[in-house]
This record gives sequence, structure tokens and C-alpha cells, in this order.
Amino acid sequence: MKNTITIASLLFFSFLSTTAQKKQNSFREFVIAEINYVNYSTSEFQKNNHQGDVRFSAINLRFTLPKLLKNKKTLILNGFEFNNLNPTFSDNTNASPKTRGFFSIAYNFALRNPIGTKGWNYTLSLKPTIASDLEEKISSEDLILQALAIFSKRANSNFKYGFGLSFNTRFGEKQIVPIIQLNYKKNNWETKSYLPAYIGHFYNFNRSKLGLSINVNGNNYNFSNSNTINIDLDKLSYSRINIGPEYEMYLLKNIKLNLNGGITIAKKLDWKNANGDSVLDLSPVNKSFFKIGLKLVK
Repeated sequence: MKNTITIASLLFFSFLSTTAQKKQNSFREFVIAEINYVNYSTSEFQKNNHQGDVRFSAINLRFTLPKLLKNKKTLILNGFEFNNLNPTFSDNTNASPKTRGFFSIAYNFALRNPIGTKGWNYTLSLKPTIASDLEEKISSEDLILQALAIFSKRANSNFKYGFGLSFNTRFGEKQIVPIIQLNYKKNNWETKSYLPAYIGHFYNFNRSKLGLSINVNGNNYNFSNSNTINIDLDKLSYSRINIGPEYEMYLLKNIKLNLNGGITIAKKLDWKNANGDSVLDLSPVNKSFFKIGLKLVK
């Protein structure tokens, strides 16, 4: 799987280097492709009399292909996402550290269409997702159908707002989440928010921006139980909130470098049984993180 990730990364960077398009206003730009690597520093956990530490790394790949229909109003989005989470555990038994790999593979279909003539539009999205450790053959237990419906309005050239609902696993559980969208830009200042999942406030320079962001993310993975532990493990519920400064700059005409770091809070790492009950909560303490990524925008 590591070789697969390496090949995918090389193909992705090759795609970036040959697909530059005309730069547009950053407030309305669209991310065509993106790759991120995130590293979380080692943090401690405690379960009853058992102590240990865990560190994480994650790789995220995303590609979205937009198509404007002949009516020049309806936008169709077809996208693919790949996520790889790698927690490494150490404990006080002097045993060698253990690394487990968890994977999320998704196809995202979205439809955006205007409503009337007063600036309203809607977005509908379906995202069938396979989320598993891939230790066994893929089954229906690995499949999650995520969905989103949001209505938004561009009040003027600087302000856009909206509201909707999403069924996703961003907070580590399958749940319905209400969404409030608020995007605002005035002069060099810009705020983007999709509450409760993300908010960022930035100052735009000529070819870069600097600011602060808060991002919530997570997943719910189907888990293959290990014969080395005598407890029923069926799902891994993982989520975290990243808070810290973020810097983004153009490397080439349409390619951006993104750097983000800070502290991770409310980190959850909870193994559950087939009934959804917590049986092994190894949620670690708050620690630092660092993210580096590339974006292709149009």
C-alpha cells in the first residue's frame, strides 16, 4: 500500500506540473486537485492501569473535475478522495511499537444549480465511501453513504452565506450535521467558514495569504479484530480539531503551497464493538501538528 501511495503521489505531482490554468480571483477560485501530508506529535494516553503513547501521520489526496452544462448554469462535479491514517502505538510493556493503517476511498458526485434570479443556488452531493483497515475483503460494513444538501446566496461580490444539512463521519460518528456557510472578503481580509467544521480568517498579500484556521475532521473505520486481544473490536472512531496559523502561497501560476501548524485538541481515538459501545478508548492528550500540502486551483 505504501508503494501505491508513492505512485499516486508521483502521478499527482506530474498532473499538477502539466495542468496549470488561468488564475482567477482567490475569493472565487476552485480547488481542482489537492494533496496533503499531516504529522501529529507523540502524545500520551491512559486506560485504567495501562499507559502508552501514540503518534499519527496522514496522507490525503483529492481530485475534482467540474463540468458546466450547456445551459451555462448547472455545474456537475465528479471527484475522488483517498485518505490514509497511520497511528503508531507504544506502551509500557517494552514491546515493539505497532502501526495500524486505516484507509478511506470515496467517489463524490455533486450538482450545483441556481434557483431563480435573486442569487440563490443549491448544492446536492452524494459520496459513497469505503472506510476500513483493509485487513479483510471489503464488505457492506466498510461502506458509508455520505450526503450533503446546502442552499446558499451570494449577496454581493464580497459576501456569500448559506445553510444546509450533511450526513457524514467528520466527527468520528455517522451523524446528521447542520451547516452554516459564511464567506466574506473586504479589501485584503477574507473569512471562510463552514460551521461547525471549518473557519479561517486570512490577510491576502499579492500572491500569498496568512491567517488562522480551525478545522474539524475525522472518520469512522471498519476494524478487523486482532487475535492478540480478547475483546470485541468492530469500529474505530477517530476525530480531532486542529487550531493554528496557516500560510498559503503560489508556487506556479495555478499551484499553491499550503503550510499549517499548531495544536490538536479534542482528539478522539475510540474502539467500539458491533453495538456501537465504547470498549477501548485510547484518546490521547492535546499535542502539536504540522501539515504541508499542494493545491491546483482554477
